[in-house]
Amino acid sequence: MTGKSEKPIHIKQNISSLDQQIKAKEKLVQKVIDQKQDLRQSYIEAMEGMRRNMASKDLSIESNQDDFTSRMERLDKEEQAFSLEIKGLSEQRAQLNKRLIDGHASLFVSRKTILITTIISLVALSSGLVLSQRHVLFNDLSPKQRIKN
Repeated sequence: MTGKSEKPIHIKQNISSLDQQIKAKEKLVQKVIDQKQDLRQSYIEAMEGMRRNMASKDLSIESNQDDFTSRMERLDKEEQAFSLEIKGLSEQRAQLNKRLIDGHASLFVSRKTILITTIISLVALSSGLVLSQRHVLFNDLSPKQRIKN
């Protein structure tokens, strides 16, 4: 453990918060993927249109390719950044889950420990009862002595 002791409630809240952040980032990744798909589709449509319009072919194709390339690179970088954030958040969540499990594990006592403690307690109690009975018997006056007194 890190030395800090967080209450399980706070850890659960942090895990829940990280889950929400991960879901939000995953939605952003999906949005970027959708944008990339839309961009690919528009690129294909633009290229088909340019092929039909051969007059300004060279200039338009290069411009369109450059635009496509730069936008695709930007979207790839965005997707990578979101993926890294998701990975980081997932690692934090895993650490908090582990800390929560470790915290709960220290609260439980094993069955062997309880069984051994119970047996020792019963042996000590029964020994004490036996000794107290013997002590009473030796210190107590015999029936003959009681009659004499």
